[in-house]
Amino acid sequence: MIDLTMIGTLTICSSSKFYGTAQCIAKELADAGIVVYTPRFDFNEEVIEVTKDDKVELTHEFLGKIHRSDAIYVIDHDGYTGRSVCIEIGYACALGKAVLLSETPAENAVQALTSEVVSVGDITKRIRP
Repeated sequence: MIDLTMIGTLTICSSSKFYGTAQCIAKELADAGIVVYTPRFDFNEEVIEVTKDDKVELTHEFLGKIHRSDAIYVIDHDGYTGRSVCIEIGYACALGKAVLLSETPAENAVQALTSEVVSVGDITKRIRP
């Protein structure tokens, strides 16, 4: 088990399908004193069309957030991550960041890069007991 109390900055990675959960967790963690970076919720692909140029800009912006973080926390309901989140996981892992997932991932390659599975209900308690 990783000592999550050493995490001061955390990036939440999530498919736009799970933005509601991501927003709730971001608020809880911020209220607990953690610096939290999130996806751009205003570019929810479930609600608006995101152009190729938007996606390029958002991807580079988000990788910068991961670079500034101590760890990432992936919301992966039923093990689903999606392509963009898989890229983010690989990037974080390459930087030596802890890769935390809310559930066991469905994809074996993602599972190989996972530092630990920490449920949505436990993440705030584990970071700030």
